[in-house]
Amino acid sequence: MRIFRGVILTALAVVAVLVLAFAGYNPDDPAKGRVVVRYWEKWNGKEADDMMQIVNDFNNTVGKEKGIYVQYLSMSNVHQKTLVSTAAGAPPEIAGLDDHDVVTYAIQNALEPMDDLAKAHGIDENYYLPVYWNGLHYNGHLWGLVSTPAAVALHYNRRAFLEHSAQLKAAGLDPNRAPRTLDELDRYAGVLNEFKTGPDGKKNMQTAGYLPAEPGWFKYCTPYWFGAQMYDEKTHQLHLNDAAMVKALTWYQGYAKRLGKDSLTNFSSGLGSFASAQNGFLTGLVDMEQQGPWMANFIEKFNPTMNRWNLPADTDISQLSHADRLAHSTWAAAPFPSAVVGLENVTYTPFDVLVIPKGAKHQKEAFEFLAYVNRQDVIEKLNSLQCKNSPLQKVSPGFLAHHPNPYVDVFEKLAASPNARPVPKIPILNEVTDEVNNAFDSVYLLQKTPQEAADYAQARAQAKLDDFFAKQAVREGGVKQ
Repeated sequence: MRIFRGVILTALAVVAVLVLAFAGYNPDDPAKGRVVVRYWEKWNGKEADDMMQIVNDFNNTVGKEKGIYVQYLSMSNVHQKTLVSTAAGAPPEIAGLDDHDVVTYAIQNALEPMDDLAKAHGIDENYYLPVYWNGLHYNGHLWGLVSTPAAVALHYNRRAFLEHSAQLKAAGLDPNRAPRTLDELDRYAGVLNEFKTGPDGKKNMQTAGYLPAEPGWFKYCTPYWFGAQMYDEKTHQLHLNDAAMVKALTWYQGYAKRLGKDSLTNFSSGLGSFASAQNGFLTGLVDMEQQGPWMANFIEKFNPTMNRWNLPADTDISQLSHADRLAHSTWAAAPFPSAVVGLENVTYTPFDVLVIPKGAKHQKEAFEFLAYVNRQDVIEKLNSLQCKNSPLQKVSPGFLAHHPNPYVDVFEKLAASPNARPVPKIPILNEVTDEVNNAFDSVYLLQKTPQEAADYAQARAQAKLDDFFAKQAVREGGVKQ
């Protein structure tokens, strides 16, 4: 019965994607007389609307000139629907996916390579920042182009720093700048932590200077700031229990040992969700955290006073000079400090990617849209709307001066750094990151020593990866079962 039910559900999924594939035909619509390029995107809400602007701009200019019409559809679960439609032989011409999908799809032969198309449009390693160009490649081929990129940086509360100015100075720290080493970060956090003694005599955390588990999105990337190389793409070997990884876990666990795991978990459970006015950083309950450039959008949406320090609440900050915007921000962004002396401007650089699924009908026309999105003026417009940096080597002065994130130059510098790291090119990345995240959780909860957690993650993740490549060899006909 379970097998039968699974077959029925799969058949329904195939029917659904086929309906999506051919939906939207109207003999009187603006696409009449043009090649229709179907574009499925994962975004919803504002992000979907932002891309809709770009699609409309293309359809009214380049698309109109070249006889191409992009039919844009925002949908949930686009990753699975794209795979199913590709297997069914009716994929969209364009799909908006995540960076880690590049390797997963490429190794399943579910994407069309873009090397020749990109070359014909002048898009190469001299056009892109190296970290993003690298992240788009696998097995020597280009599999997509970036729509919106990011880089991870330290966000900190300038106001909290100044309010604790005397204590920070007494600790030998400068309240007028961000920490520059991981040791300094820990010391800043120690000064900024605030506690209140409850009726039971226990000290309860009221404000956290920094918590490595808040928001916790980048736990598996933490070893980058310790100089770790977690994966060897050539040998397919993980390095999840090397010395740098153990050091990262030890540092992470240090917060639980110093502050008490129960105190930390109780405090974190009281913080609001990220996209809300109760976000810990926005309410001032967490003074420092790792975030991407998009954080500026959420600050303006949920706590706009953070952009209007000593200004009337109704001030139109878009009319302020760049210098004034910085001066009136209660927050700031800076490179997240490294644990290794001399290892500077380390960052993780996730990105959204546009791909052409295998077997798509109008590949040249689809790439015309991808090339349009990657034009400097267009990609700057899109990433200004979404409050992100640019993936290109060149940016205009206006992009930096008028960007909604007044610290976008920090993210540009990080993305251009030789120590910027793309998503690991692991075909079962989600499974591996689950093991790494579990390792960090186990040390944070004082359930394992750092070495135990690292060894456990390495053994489990490597076994899963070895099994994947063994099965992949069978699928490709390399070995017999």
